[in-house]
Amino acid sequence: MVDDQVLISRVLPIAVMLTVVLYLGGALFPIVGALIGLAALAPGVYLRFQTSLRWPPTVMVAAVAGLLFLGFRTPAPVAVYFLEFGLSSLVFDYFLRRRRPGVETLFVSAAITTFLVVMLMVWLSYNRGVTPVFLSEQFLLANVAEVSAIYERAGVTAAQLAVLRQAAEEVAVWAGTLFPSLLFIAFFTVQGFGFGAARLFYNRLHSAPPELLKEASSFSHMQVPGLLVWPLIVCLGGLLLLPLSGMPRFLFFNGAGLLLFTYLIQGLAIMQFAFEVYAVSRVQRFFICFFFLAFQFLFIFLVLLGIFDTWLDVRLRIVRRQQRLGR
Repeated sequence: MVDDQVLISRVLPIAVMLTVVLYLGGALFPIVGALIGLAALAPGVYLRFQTSLRWPPTVMVAAVAGLLFLGFRTPAPVAVYFLEFGLSSLVFDYFLRRRRPGVETLFVSAAITTFLVVMLMVWLSYNRGVTPVFLSEQFLLANVAEVSAIYERAGVTAAQLAVLRQAAEEVAVWAGTLFPSLLFIAFFTVQGFGFGAARLFYNRLHSAPPELLKEASSFSHMQVPGLLVWPLIVCLGGLLLLPLSGMPRFLFFNGAGLLLFTYLIQGLAIMQFAFEVYAVSRVQRFFICFFFLAFQFLFIFLVLLGIFDTWLDVRLRIVRRQQRLGR
């Protein structure tokens, strides 16, 4: 851990400036900007690796918001930053400070961040006399409009902007129904990517993992509680067999979406476990992951792998097979 003077004079200002650069990079550069923007949480996580003090991440979020307001002279970029990254930074930092850095922390932190944003949307929709679904559609369209304005100033062609706006209108229709699930997945991705980027940078810079992560649980050993499979069966059965509408349909859709995503993560953990047991090289892992990204329907296999692990204990079978091969 660095002392207070070093933290104030060096680490905190660098974290603030890097966060601003990564956030703006995510908005200004099409396609690759999405990956740049995902790392906007990394400086705050790295800051937590450096100190156990409570206030630096909070000051960092406030400083970033202030710089964005001074730069754009409008509260819209500040609100987007806070809802997408600032709130995640504060919630995720709280759990890191409590020394719970395992993959379970990502689930809990993403769930709490999602709950806070959903409650904010419910409050705003109540005051405006609209439904949260309609408000989420309008928020998505407003966010895309803000991004389109930035892209337009950056020189993106009118044809590309038209495609972006048309796609946003089509996506907003169904995104309104699934907005809690989509928010959870987005926050989980942002927090996970930021945590991974900060951890990788720290390991390369210090040639050792952060002290905070010494007792962290391994991702490859993640285990979803077995009883969760029954709510998933109920949600999928209700969607397939019952004529649902209104709030029941909303709840069943989001329940199924959240649980399917949870089992997808468990499927990824099992795949990581197999990589470790069979000593798969980094090059081979890259091509396997690229294959999944290129043919995204294969993620269904990982979801099913995560679900059936409830009864089959796939990791135990992998170990037994490796032992037989070793003989």
